[in-house]
Amino acid sequence: MDKASKHKASCSCGHLGDVVQHDQKDVISKPVLLALLPCGLRNAFQQALFNAFPEYVDAENSKLVVEGNLNYEKSFFAGIDKLNSVDELPDIFISSDINSLYHKRFQELFLNSDNFETISTEVHSLFEKSNYVHPNRLMVWFTTNLLVMVVDTDKLGVRMLPQSWLDILPESFSNDLTLRGDTDFFCNAMFFPYMKTIGDEAIRLLGKNTARGLHPSQMVKMLNAGNIEGTTVYVMPYSFALKVRNTERFRIVFPQEGAIVSPVQMLVKKGKYMEHKALIDYILSADMSTVLLQSGFPSANKDAVNQLPSATLNWVGWEYMEDNDIQDCKERMQKLFFSEFKGKAELLVDEKHKA
Repeated sequence: MDKASKHKASCSCGHLGDVVQHDQKDVISKPVLLALLPCGLRNAFQQALFNAFPEYVDAENSKLVVEGNLNYEKSFFAGIDKLNSVDELPDIFISSDINSLYHKRFQELFLNSDNFETISTEVHSLFEKSNYVHPNRLMVWFTTNLLVMVVDTDKLGVRMLPQSWLDILPESFSNDLTLRGDTDFFCNAMFFPYMKTIGDEAIRLLGKNTARGLHPSQMVKMLNAGNIEGTTVYVMPYSFALKVRNTERFRIVFPQEGAIVSPVQMLVKKGKYMEHKALIDYILSADMSTVLLQSGFPSANKDAVNQLPSATLNWVGWEYMEDNDIQDCKERMQKLFFSEFKGKAELLVDEKHKA
């Protein structure tokens, strides 16, 4: 059994989840690195780190903890909202989505208060032209989880293939979308571009047109089984879209505005860069770039060959992030969405109980 497998057995999702639930401070003070990553990247990233840095890995007390972000989207980041000291964070903290790090409290108390390293590296033109780089280079974005559409052309019928994110808002797609989410929470990154360009009504329309929320792996399973009872349009990470087999029937669409960015960001505590330089440099390296690309994630490494069908990132922008109370925006968007989706969510809960 390799070291990654040994560690996976000793630091399972269940164990870490228990620590998060009962003692938030405990879980974020132990490791040197804590990475909460998109599900499609977690295993490959963990394997690469463990192989490259065995000195950090111990089956009983690893200094590198890599987990799936979806497990802690709500529970873990609720603790970050109550953080009292940057000392409670690991030296290197990698997280996904527009999470609590973007909330006003964390930004004012910690991010903009000289607590983190400024890391300046040349980035790939794909990221540079999308204004993806943090203005003060405090949040280091080395990749992103790209949200794209997968369209069932058999179910599309006489309707035009969606070419824009706006194309799935009309009534013709009522109850015909599947998004990344569950009965009580949907992906925030999906909503932000709509909120910025259109406002409240767009989020309501998404709620009205969404039939169900699923994990991306469930979407892929449904499509590969023939999509008998599914919807016409699925919005999922590009890394999962690549696993859909019948590419003639199920078309991957990069809308003209670009794939929606669900960011993956790294924070390095002040004074810790030189201590862990080899580890941090590896995460930003060409070697890690290869791991990212093979998993369906673009790399910000300047020399990466990001072979995407459409080289555009739909990022809402740092100006929007700084001008708005992001925590308030997220709460508002979820309420707007569920104001139309609520009844369907209750039906889905009933279906789960019956199963």
